[in-house]
Amino acid sequence: MERRETEDRRQVHMFVAQERRDGPYERRGDATRRRERKQEREKIERIRAFKEKKKASLPVTPVMTKKRWVYLGLALLVIVVAVFLIK
Repeated sequence: MERRETEDRRQVHMFVAQERRDGPYERRGDATRRRERKQEREKIERIRAFKEKKKASLPVTPVMTKKRWVYLGLALLVIVVAVFLIK
């Protein structure tokens, strides 16, 4: 058996293995896709939390809505016009 001339055979091999592990993923943009998926999940969770918070904060509809205020204003206007026309 002959002795190996270089002692860093294992380091060279690890470098090649690491290059093979990193190479294809970096070329395909796997890290970018993982980051985008993570951001998308976080966005969905924020939306869900907002919707849940909104549901919890408004369980009852308000007594006087905008539409009712408009009707009330029109009714008062009709009454005021009627009072001025009667005089």
